[in-house]
Amino acid sequence: MDDVVLKFLDKPKLSNPIMVEGLPGIGLVGKLAGDHLLDELKAKKFAELYSPFLPPQVGIQEDGTVKLVNMEFHSWSRNGRELILLTGDFQGITPDSQYQLAERTLDLALDLNVKRMYTLGGLATGNITQSPRVFGAATSRSLVKEHAKYDIVFREDGAIFGASGLLLGLGVQRDVEGVCLMGETHGQIVDAKSAEAVLRVLTRILGVEVDMTALENKAKDTERQMGQISKMISDHQRAEQKRGDYSWESQSYIR
Repeated sequence: MDDVVLKFLDKPKLSNPIMVEGLPGIGLVGKLAGDHLLDELKAKKFAELYSPFLPPQVGIQEDGTVKLVNMEFHSWSRNGRELILLTGDFQGITPDSQYQLAERTLDLALDLNVKRMYTLGGLATGNITQSPRVFGAATSRSLVKEHAKYDIVFREDGAIFGASGLLLGLGVQRDVEGVCLMGETHGQIVDAKSAEAVLRVLTRILGVEVDMTALENKAKDTERQMGQISKMISDHQRAEQKRGDYSWESQSYIR
């Protein structure tokens, strides 16, 4: 197999689409948001990306058949709005593969006239919150200013790893502007609540309406998980206090 194989099922005719990346990462925030957007918009798959840079495995589907792991591209258009959605179950397994997969993704994006993209992910804080904020980073100051009205907390430091960061960094070199939206999350749980927060901001930006019911139900599961984690922390702290060896440092044991 070649390093990256791009298989087109169809080639959509788009004039000025926006690309949205929703691959797995911290808390699966980006994947949950991207998959939900895909399901609700019922976007049409038009290309599949295969690579030995993805994990060496197949997934077993509901009908008992297997599917080689891949990334998928879907297109959607309505009322003058056009989107390309990038989804998948995995990212590249090495730093070099991350670069190669990002470059091929940008090749496809440019071939379809993409000039702007939004990448989705999670920002691990180690804290538990019932109202996750959405953090952001952009490829230009003008984009930061443009998106200030969407209640995004733009970062002033840190780093963005994986596809969500590389697509923006490499995109700048190829005249594709972009914004990364990162949902605040603990970092150790699958966080649908954070994904919902990210998707609410993204749909406002894109001007599309999406039913959040299914994601809200998943978010309730996340909320229950966070409640259990909070109880674990409290129980642990009380036990340490009783033993007399409680310290501020012990609060971070679950990170």
